[in-house]
Amino acid sequence: MATTKTERIEIDLPEDIIFAMRVLEKPEEVKKKLKIALAILLFQEKSISLGKATELSELSRVRFMEVLKEYGIPAYGYGEKDFERDQQVMTSYRKTVEK
Repeated sequence: MATTKTERIEIDLPEDIIFAMRVLEKPEEVKKKLKIALAILLFQEKSISLGKATELSELSRVRFMEVLKEYGIPAYGYGEKDFERDQQVMTSYRKTVEK
């Protein structure tokens, strides 16, 4: 299994937010939640793929998709163009079956 190179990024947060996080959770749990939140945001913005978001979140693909569902974020996009293409394929298939 290949190792992924990492880089450390630091962010400044207001002291009251840090205090609230420390009171509510252990530092490792805060780190985990922040990584999941970042993965969700980047995936939602289409900056990273589902696979990369799963990797960033350190969750299984199934669990990450469950988290997306909890937040009402679709794991896969299915737009109007996709629907129209599917309709065309179904129509074409019906024509070949009816022959």
